[in-house]
Amino acid sequence: MLVTKIALILLACVAGGTALAQTESAPAPPAVQAKPTKPTKPAKPPPKRRAVQQIVDGMPAYGPRLSTPPPAVPVSAPPAPSSPSVVAPPPAVISRCDAGGCTDVNGTRYNGAAGNTVISPQGRPCTSNGGTIQCF
Repeated sequence: MLVTKIALILLACVAGGTALAQTESAPAPPAVQAKPTKPTKPAKPPPKRRAVQQIVDGMPAYGPRLSTPPPAVPVSAPPAPSSPSVVAPPPAVISRCDAGGCTDVNGTRYNGAAGNTVISPQGRPCTSNGGTIQCF
């Protein structure tokens, strides 16, 4: 019986403490005293709009066309690509060759590269074939 009374008292205390905790609130913050301020001027009303006549274009009426559109201008075909105007020079005739390359009959020097390939003075690759040099 004693245990039941203790349990009942404990239960009442816990329930009362919860109820008490729920009713208590946090302390109110201290009241902030507002400083007296100058009265503010009321905001100016927005300017009134002027009355202007609105111009609205009407939609065209649906119906058949009374006039035919002008004939379409035919588009001309693009010009045909022209053939290259630069003609490859004829093969140069070799006058002599050495370990560094070859020289043609006009005195132009072709520097040697790998195999039968030589480099022209303009930097283009050329092929040495027998007694001539052809540049590409």
